[in-house]
Amino acid sequence: MEVEDNLGSSRDGLEHKIEQMEIKYYRAKEEKAKMVEELNLTSDVNIDYESD
Repeated sequence: MEVEDNLGSSRDGLEHKIEQMEIKYYRAKEEKAKMVEELNLTSDVNIDYESD
């Protein structure tokens, strides 16, 4: 019975870690989208970088 308890608690710990990683991934994805949006808003599309 003790082995089953340890297995169950380690499974719960693993599920908790997976949930935390998913949350971290979601936040990073949202932050990246926000940064891309900010870069798009602040970039000047009228600048011609090809000509000197």
